[in-house]
Amino acid sequence: MASAERIIIQLGETAFRGQVGRAVATYARDTQTLAHDMAAELDVAAERAQAAMWKLRKLPEMRRVDVWVRARMVSRHLRRARALCQGISAEAVRFNVAYRREFLDLEEAVRRRSRRSGEIEVRL
Repeated sequence: MASAERIIIQLGETAFRGQVGRAVATYARDTQTLAHDMAAELDVAAERAQAAMWKLRKLPEMRRVDVWVRARMVSRHLRRARALCQGISAEAVRFNVAYRREFLDLEEAVRRRSRRSGEIEVRL
């Protein structure tokens, strides 16, 4: 948990000033790391919770209840949360790629054109 707290603090302290490209890359990397860690933890938690609920079948009150189905239904929520974390990770990568595509490629094009002809052509 300490590592997740540290990453969350780093995310909050990221300043999008100065070298914005570096800040975007750092923010995306930290977000992806946090999402990967959370997804892994939720996957393990889903398995453990399902196994623990499956053991409840031995209780006298649960003899007539389909414990396996109920355990899967309950642990499914943790699996959905894991999938959402994987989506967060993917979107963090897309955030960095979109920034690079929209801004860094434009800056490089401006630099190349200004060196050659003295004119700047911006594609929209």
